[in-house]
Amino acid sequence: MEMKLVGKVKDAHGLRGELYILVFAGEASWIKKLKNFELRSPRTEESVAHTVEKIKPFKQGFILKTPLLNDRNAAEAVKGFEFHIPADIFVSKPGETIYLNEILNFVVKNPAQDTIGTIKAFSSNGAQDLLVVETKKGKVEIPFVEAFIKKIDFKHQSVVMDLPEGILDLENL
Repeated sequence: MEMKLVGKVKDAHGLRGELYILVFAGEASWIKKLKNFELRSPRTEESVAHTVEKIKPFKQGFILKTPLLNDRNAAEAVKGFEFHIPADIFVSKPGETIYLNEILNFVVKNPAQDTIGTIKAFSSNGAQDLLVVETKKGKVEIPFVEAFIKKIDFKHQSVVMDLPEGILDLENL
């Protein structure tokens, strides 16, 4: 099963082996779906599979209890470990908001179906997500906002966007 790195063990929490998991993205709308995860040592790359006993949002992540960690000492022993979750958690159902990784490598087109470029990565300017698109002229960051999105076509792996005039020129300065 493919696993994705989404955070790290920030600290032990309480006396019963609970962990404070810091989520790199700052939000974890997917925690209700989480049933299992892996903790991976950053030094040895060794990973151990765990199941979720209980979980609740906390600060920039969540507090998590797993049956394999029963006291504070056990929780402190995994401080700094990477937190990996099943990649299939990041697959949206029809009608749900998509996860950005679902459109990685999609082609961005304008309404006339001309290719603008390919989505190679994602970024953020704090206010919105940005698509990092590889064009013929180089990489540009395009705001991924509802006003610009006309259609996301999973069958043809494309995103049709109606971009304001000059946005691609401004990005290339």
